[in-house]
Amino acid sequence: MCFTNPPFRKKVIAYFLNFFTIPRVKELIASYARLFIGEAGRYSAGVKTEALETRVTFITLTKYIRKEPITREEKKQFKIQVFDILRSSGVMVPVMLFPLPFVGTLLLIIMDHLLLSMNIRLLPDAFYPKEKKDLLTPEGIENDLKKENAFAPSAEK
Repeated sequence: MCFTNPPFRKKVIAYFLNFFTIPRVKELIASYARLFIGEAGRYSAGVKTEALETRVTFITLTKYIRKEPITREEKKQFKIQVFDILRSSGVMVPVMLFPLPFVGTLLLIIMDHLLLSMNIRLLPDAFYPKEKKDLLTPEGIENDLKKENAFAPSAEK
């Protein structure tokens, strides 16, 4: 049978429409969409915070170049921010060089979550909230797996 056959295409489309309208599948897809939207918000907030911190670091650097006095706290913040800039450029730039625009973002999110589940922070601190709510942790993974087992089809017939 050929894939360009119109009745076959209609059957395939009808099959997928029926599959994705099953309540538990719709609920699972919606939960993944909510998680992705939450992660996108976390990343955009992290980028904004990093931009503000980089601006403050630039002001501190300008003071240093002009030979103005710099406090110990400014030196400490400058050092932390320079390390954050180097860390983020070393991680984000190679991932974002993928030719497909959305694939790089997804790869970054997946890498971040995998390493975060092992308590390794890949991105600067601004990308992680102070409380670990909604972050992927070993305990959170177990809870998610327990929730997903509720969606698994039963073996009973």
